[in-house]
Amino acid sequence: MPVECSVEIRPIGQERFHAIDTVVMKHAFNIHNTLGRFCDERVYQNELVDRCKGDGLEVHREVLLRAVHQGFAKPYFIDMLVERGIIYELKTTETLSTSHQAQLINYLLLMDLNHGKLVNFRPSSVQSRFVSTRLRRSDRTSFQLVDCGWQGDDNPSLRLREILSALFSDWGTFLDVNLYREALLHFIDGPESRATSVDIEVNGRIVGTQQMCILCEGTAWHISSVRQARDAYGKHLGRLFRHTRLNRMHWINLDQRTVTFQTLKK
Repeated sequence: MPVECSVEIRPIGQERFHAIDTVVMKHAFNIHNTLGRFCDERVYQNELVDRCKGDGLEVHREVLLRAVHQGFAKPYFIDMLVERGIIYELKTTETLSTSHQAQLINYLLLMDLNHGKLVNFRPSSVQSRFVSTRLRRSDRTSFQLVDCGWQGDDNPSLRLREILSALFSDWGTFLDVNLYREALLHFIDGPESRATSVDIEVNGRIVGTQQMCILCEGTAWHISSVRQARDAYGKHLGRLFRHTRLNRMHWINLDQRTVTFQTLKK
């Protein structure tokens, strides 16, 4: 299985989700009124779990979720899983951000669930945000491949494409781009692999180094999930590339159901 979870999952309909959420949020507001806004996240989590269980809800905390592919495994931990079908991610930050929402979407997609919620205890009043998706894994494994700008018939480049194709077939698209990056590093360079420091040069002077993923001598690869202003992103990526001694860079961009393979060359 491409995804392993320590708890058996049961998808929940929207009406049932809202009924459960009313109970959970009642406790979240009461806890905030009792404890204030300056406790650690774990304190709020412990109290919210206990109160929800006291109301008869089935609640699992720190649920282990793993995205697996052959010898690679990426672990995640879900703050709260309620009634085996609703994810709650608890925060103690100044405000909720798009990165928090993206994190929860990633969890929902991996678990093939529809509903989740972000709850932030740090503001003066509890901040929350519904996060939902209708995408199923079958939707995410159907995508369009655009490779008219790809130049890579050598064995390392073909191997890169082969690994990515297998990952997309197993996990689908739409997931956190860092998951694909970590898996590629694992399969290309080994389990302990990391990005490599590459010299950045301006007019023959080395002005610093940049961490980049190296495929083979003279070739780097870069994976992104740009959905707007892709041309501008590519322009700036090209500027970085031109100030290295690399000969080419393979750029893979995931735009939901469109995967673009492109090669930058000098």
